[in-house]
Amino acid sequence: MKCIGALAALLILGACNGSFDDRVREQVHRSIETGAAPVVRVDNAAGSVTIRAQARNGVSVDATKYGSDLQEVRNVAVTVRATGEGIAIATSYGDGMHGGGVRYRIVVPAGASVQVSNLAGAVDVTGVRGNIDVATQAGEITVDAGRVAGDRSISLRATTGAVKLTVARQSSARVEAYSTVGDFSTDVPGVSQQRQNIVGARGSGTIGSGSGRISLNTTTGAIVLFGRP
Repeated sequence: MKCIGALAALLILGACNGSFDDRVREQVHRSIETGAAPVVRVDNAAGSVTIRAQARNGVSVDATKYGSDLQEVRNVAVTVRATGEGIAIATSYGDGMHGGGVRYRIVVPAGASVQVSNLAGAVDVTGVRGNIDVATQAGEITVDAGRVAGDRSISLRATTGAVKLTVARQSSARVEAYSTVGDFSTDVPGVSQQRQNIVGARGSGTIGSGSGRISLNTTTGAIVLFGRP
């Protein structure tokens, strides 16, 4: 893999847009060449992560660092590096300070697999055809995974936040879903739903031959599994 884009930063000082922690922002862009099916790992602390797929190879990262002042923004670092299996994207903080955050918009090859860990912030993934593993402590997870079959695995976990997954009805996968406090609903044939311990819900079933794996979990939040043509 070869780095084809230099790290670029443009500091934007603007009026407060209603969010105390978003008065100062800095844009970071990085592009890295990859093969058709890299593993893209994202580790973030605060801020949303949006991932979209593209037909061509390569990973493009647009990150917006934000904070209540310049010091907070400069204390946040965004690292994008090639690994043996793909790309690692990470947020880190210096000097023991943890103010501010990063909003990511990432474009990956359609054949990529993604692994996202986000402490506080929504995660949205669309068009990725490889394995998808997403975990948040606080934030909604929304994934459109397309057809899930073969040995493909989808694992979505939120401590506090809803989980919404859309799959193609022609999928073939075993489904397990559990919310400790929250509902489970689905319109996918072959997947059943039931209450669990009054305040929780569980869903399970098999789509097609059940070759793939879908695991959906929340501690507090609803789970929705949609099917589309």
